[in-house]
Amino acid sequence: MMLHSLRFRLIFMFMLVVMVAVGTVALFASQATTNNLQIYNEAKDDQQLISTMLTAYTQHQSQSALQNLAEQLARSSHRRIVLFDHQRLVIADSERILIGQALPPGPELSITSYSSSSGTPSLLSAPLYIPTDLSSQPPGQGVVTSFQSIVSFTDNSPEASFLTSVNQSLWLAILIAGLTALLLALVFAQTILKPLHTLKTIAERMEQGDLSQRVSITTRGEIGALAHAFNAMADSLSRSEQLRRNLVSDVAHELRNPLMNIRGYLELLQDQVLEPTPETLASLYEETSLLNRLVADLQDVSLAEAGQLHLTRQPIELADVASQAVQIVQPHLAEKQLTLHVSIPSDLPHIEADQERVAQILRNLLSNAIRHTPSQGEICLAACLSEAEVHISVRDTGVGIAPEHLPYLFERFYRADFSRARATGGTGLGLAIVKQVVQAHGGQVTVESQVGKGTCFTFTLPVTALAPAHQDLFPVAFISKERFSPGIRC
Repeated sequence: MMLHSLRFRLIFMFMLVVMVAVGTVALFASQATTNNLQIYNEAKDDQQLISTMLTAYTQHQSQSALQNLAEQLARSSHRRIVLFDHQRLVIADSERILIGQALPPGPELSITSYSSSSGTPSLLSAPLYIPTDLSSQPPGQGVVTSFQSIVSFTDNSPEASFLTSVNQSLWLAILIAGLTALLLALVFAQTILKPLHTLKTIAERMEQGDLSQRVSITTRGEIGALAHAFNAMADSLSRSEQLRRNLVSDVAHELRNPLMNIRGYLELLQDQVLEPTPETLASLYEETSLLNRLVADLQDVSLAEAGQLHLTRQPIELADVASQAVQIVQPHLAEKQLTLHVSIPSDLPHIEADQERVAQILRNLLSNAIRHTPSQGEICLAACLSEAEVHISVRDTGVGIAPEHLPYLFERFYRADFSRARATGGTGLGLAIVKQVVQAHGGQVTVESQVGKGTCFTFTLPVTALAPAHQDLFPVAFISKERFSPGIRC
């Protein structure tokens, strides 16, 4: 994983760029120094040869002595030496070819015009042409003509020429190294910026409303993790948008049905087609109660999601709250002939919570269990202490929930069985309220289910610092005396 991290890649790229730049400078500098040093040594040797020949000339040595000296120096330096006067007449030639001849005018002197009798130059190096008039000039100045060119030594010593050449080579090496490093940096930057540019492009498309866009980046490390997080965010946004649309559609549907019923009843009453009997008024009251419950549930969910749900926290006894919730759902239990088992330990401490909201959680979970448990089934309400939290569970022996529906049970208006109508499926907000209220108390809610065996909802609430409440299991008239099914744990 370390090899694919962005930090490692950046450090490696920077080190590689620096190494290439320094290596390029070192290579060019070494090569340039070697070449310039060779030129410097040759220039020093030529200067020594020139000085020796001119010293002998100024001492008015004979032509034969100058010829012998030129031949001796030529053998030691492996150079052809030609000495000529101001009229360009050759005084001495180590090859003995041009003696007494006049050199052609102009700076360029061609060795091919003055080859040996064998037709090829006898010396490996270019000839060194030495004019005698250099002896009348100050030291360090003058012109020495060599093969096909004139080499000038005016106001510059060989040392200065060597330093100038080395500096020029270093600047050239720095320029080449800089360009190479820049090219490598651009290549490396492109490899890093390309996935970021892809993310930017996809984000712009999503900003325009196309939430189906996803990033296909398989790079490991931080960039891959960012791409994965981006796709997860896109999935969440897409699902949230779909839920928003479903919410609008569901709310419109949930409100439309009772409103149409109320309007129909009122029109019939207004036209005196229907008498205002107690049954008619009861039906109208039921529809308005449904509307009121739906609006209240929506308000609770919205406040909880916005973090503005008001909670009156105080130490409460879970047994008392559970007793109130059980009494409210008792008619529904009797209607479906269900058996309810309540198991709350006597030494359970007080919980720090809003009593009305906890009762609302229990009512919603019990109502949900009653709704999905067939007749003659069993429901268990149990609680136990775990560290600084109380775990409360509501377990039933209902039809169960398929695994693919479990992650979405606490979303608004989500129904695992989409064929259920409002009359049997409730408002679709009960579990969403449970989740938001539990989280507002600082707890968590989970669900476990097996198709055909039942479902268990468990939520946690924090305990208070007060002493435990000493009490017995509270009596409920319709609680079964029989043991709960061995397959169900409370």
